[in-house]
Amino acid sequence: MTGPGRMPRVKVETRAWLPGWALRAAAAALPAVLVLLAFARSSLPADAEVLAVLLAVGLAASALWRPSHRPALVAVGLAVFCGVVGRDAGTGAVVMGLAALGYVAVRLGSWAGSVGWTTRVELAALGRSALRDGVVVAVTVLVGALGLAVRGSSAAALTLGAVALLALAWWVLRPQDDRKS
Repeated sequence: MTGPGRMPRVKVETRAWLPGWALRAAAAALPAVLVLLAFARSSLPADAEVLAVLLAVGLAASALWRPSHRPALVAVGLAVFCGVVGRDAGTGAVVMGLAALGYVAVRLGSWAGSVGWTTRVELAALGRSALRDGVVVAVTVLVGALGLAVRGSSAAALTLGAVALLALAWWVLRPQDDRKS
């Protein structure tokens, strides 16, 4: 001890880390980018560009003010809406990219909601679920590519594929999501 009533000094080492403000800024920017990309490929009138920018700014502000997965989920919903009224009616490689970007935005928002502005987030903590998230994104892109390849198939084949995809999603994203059993 260094004196009466004082606690000993403790030396702490950390590994590679990311500042909390950077994680929060990325979580605020990604939903905005998702909305802008989705609106850019939609066939909505030109006046919708102003609405898209306002929505993107609102989502970014909301994610900065109170970070969570909610702004990203709103952005995913808006992207789905734009996909329904899109040029390709929801098909194409762009939709696969938007789906993957939406998943990453939701996960990043969840992480950002758990850290403060001045928090140091060790990259190992983020990497803990990175493998699972990478598998989900890869499977999403793969299923989208297979969906493009089997356009015009029978309803039974598409239903079987959808059930298989739901089973895979349930297996990969168990209800305990990041909790140890």
